[in-house]
Amino acid sequence: MYILSVTALLLGVVSCKTDDVEEGSIIVPTDPVLIPDAAFGEYLLYNQTPGVYEQQDGNEINYYLNPTEVISVSELLLSKTASNIETLQKAGLATADVKITDLSGLEYFIGLQRLALTSNSVREIDLTSLSALEQLEINFNLIGQLDLSGNPELTTLRYHGSGNAEESELLSELDLSANTQLRHLFLPDHNLVNIDLSNNPNIDEMLDLSGNPGPDSDTDTADIVVPDAIYNQLGEGNRLGVISDAHAETIVTLTAAPSTFSEDEGASVITASLNMATDKDVTINLNFSGSATLDEDYTVENTSLVIPAGETSITTTITAIQDADEEGNETIEITASDVQNAELNTSSPLILTIEDDDKSIPLVLNEILYDPSNSGLDGDANGDGVYAQNEDEFIELYNDSDEALDVSGFKVYDTENLAADIPNHLIPEGTVIPAHGVLVIFGGGTPTGDFGGAIVQTSTFGDLNLNNDADILTITDADGKVIITFDVEPYSNNPNEALTRYPDVTGEFTRYKDIDNGFKFTPGTKADGSPF
Repeated sequence: MYILSVTALLLGVVSCKTDDVEEGSIIVPTDPVLIPDAAFGEYLLYNQTPGVYEQQDGNEINYYLNPTEVISVSELLLSKTASNIETLQKAGLATADVKITDLSGLEYFIGLQRLALTSNSVREIDLTSLSALEQLEINFNLIGQLDLSGNPELTTLRYHGSGNAEESELLSELDLSANTQLRHLFLPDHNLVNIDLSNNPNIDEMLDLSGNPGPDSDTDTADIVVPDAIYNQLGEGNRLGVISDAHAETIVTLTAAPSTFSEDEGASVITASLNMATDKDVTINLNFSGSATLDEDYTVENTSLVIPAGETSITTTITAIQDADEEGNETIEITASDVQNAELNTSSPLILTIEDDDKSIPLVLNEILYDPSNSGLDGDANGDGVYAQNEDEFIELYNDSDEALDVSGFKVYDTENLAADIPNHLIPEGTVIPAHGVLVIFGGGTPTGDFGGAIVQTSTFGDLNLNNDADILTITDADGKVIITFDVEPYSNNPNEALTRYPDVTGEFTRYKDIDNGFKFTPGTKADGSPF
């Protein structure tokens, strides 16, 4: 039996108040500390971790740690891979298949040298008190920010990005300046564009940055620049996703966040970033076009940017100008010219959208499915008994008014078809959405079901052709005025379910896994399956 029953000891410690002990930079209490995450606590107990105890509190079993004892622990192995879960299930752990999400209490393991947490669901981790930490293995967690400034002894960092992670749950930057002893760096499939390894000359075992977008935004190219000395001391199979600074050109890339913003004083930050620092100033002139007009629809802080020598980025801000004109959504196309002392990453324009808040057409995109699940019939959104990705894609449009809305001649586009002026779907003449009614448009197939009494159509083009990334849905009225846009890029590339406004009609777009109501989509009905 792996459980250590020490209730009496705990009760004795609780009843005896003593002064806390200062250990390094952390105050170590002598009273027991509750471990709020049962999966964390039970795993520690199963491993017979010194200073970790179980206690019956009424009808609940809680887990505690004694801070003065756990400071001697040097290794914590808490991974939840399939084989780990099987072992824990055989041992009878109640939380065997429950992922650890909360590491409260970890800060007291100040003597820890190795921490393995692979395949859990941790989103935040505080390592600042673990100054002795040498090996950190956190593959397939959901940690979007990692502070390693308090871990100067770190030699190994392994953190493979999770395929289930949202954009904010992947690393987009990482400061390793304090980790001068680092020898093994494994960070595939995050959102890193570049990384500064100038303080990490000892990396000689592994350097894997594959699957990161890098400066060209292509996860398949090896273009993250690293020092030549590090590059050359690694074998070819142990340096992935990187290029030596001795062979790399200086590349400048333009990005914008957010890509869509409100006319009501909304703003977007434009960043010009280099793949590596250079000893010369890099200058970039920005050019603006599109349906929105500079100084009428928006202002720009600076149209000429200078990245100083030794720096790797510069920003400028675009701010929308509010007006009372009903213009529909407008676009800004940004290109760079006269780039000096660097090469431009791409000649394709950066496209931003200003959302018009004066539009009077009360049509709301309430739900969109651009990536149906490919697991059996889990993705059969149109209910015809066949899974076909292009046919099961759909959009749900809600008439947010007390009057019927004639949408005859409205057009639906994806990015490719908008450029070619060929609608993916032309809404037929005579299509009138009742007051507070719904129109559902599927990619194809034979939609079968009630769909909450909604009007149901299939794409006149053959499918909606919505890509899982880098695609924008655009809906225009019969006059060609843009009334709805939806940018797929900010959301997960492969959600395997729909995005719906939550609450319906007025809320933000939300994945069904976060609503947690058992649905993957609800075409024609509210997110809970009830009629509008």
